[in-house]
Amino acid sequence: MAETTDKPHPLGRIVAHRQDSCGPVEVRELGQHRFLTFGNAVEQSCCNTARPWRLEHVYTQAMMLGLLLHPAPASALILGLGGGSLVRALRHAVPDLNLTAVEYRQAVIDLAIEWFGVHPDDPQLRLHCADAADFIAGTQDRFDLIFADLYLAEGVNPVQMRIDFLEHTRESLASHGLLLLNAWCSEFRDAQAALQALDAVFGESRLALHVQGGNSIIFAFREHLPVIDRNRLFSTAQALGLRLDIPLQRLARNLWRQNAQALRSGRYHPR
Repeated sequence: MAETTDKPHPLGRIVAHRQDSCGPVEVRELGQHRFLTFGNAVEQSCCNTARPWRLEHVYTQAMMLGLLLHPAPASALILGLGGGSLVRALRHAVPDLNLTAVEYRQAVIDLAIEWFGVHPDDPQLRLHCADAADFIAGTQDRFDLIFADLYLAEGVNPVQMRIDFLEHTRESLASHGLLLLNAWCSEFRDAQAALQALDAVFGESRLALHVQGGNSIIFAFREHLPVIDRNRLFSTAQALGLRLDIPLQRLARNLWRQNAQALRSGRYHPR
């Protein structure tokens, strides 16, 4: 597809384009980085083609702490495939992890397969073209980890903060299960509504990590907050961070600092 302006696009040249009932889906390249966009300059997904398993966005890096907060994750559900960043990182970090990924748009799935190294023949990966809210409401499966990262063209899908959606994710968690939710609210009113929804469903069984860019990663546990050994968390974060080439120990330290009262007392006091 030809560009419509002579001004360079901040995400580089178009290398693939699809159009569906929701609008355009594009793949762009700039140097060794490949981006998935919905026809604008908002990065829906970013892949470093030299190290495709490396997470390029800080908020997705923070989500990898979920691997350290569950005693032994064997399965993960990803709500919002995008360009498959979480699929690639989780497969690299835990090669035998059973993955299920749900994406609303078939065009996104097709481009993730063609351009972003998502392998549909992976025997431990199930891909579903479905509405994430409908899927989580109807599934009978239970997952150790659920990653919720649902985006529209201009920002996070507000369905993620609906009480019914959160209730269904909690019901779909296995024993000791953990929801990792990307919460980004540009308006104070929306942020307050999100906190109220989380309070209603998860109560004190959650942590939050605020990261660069205004994102907050919510770590919401089906049961109570786990007992976390501070030194072990930092050492395992260092090891996993080296494997994934991300500053995971720094993120683990930030998680501890931002939730020190909860982690020391076993209770969460969000305000």
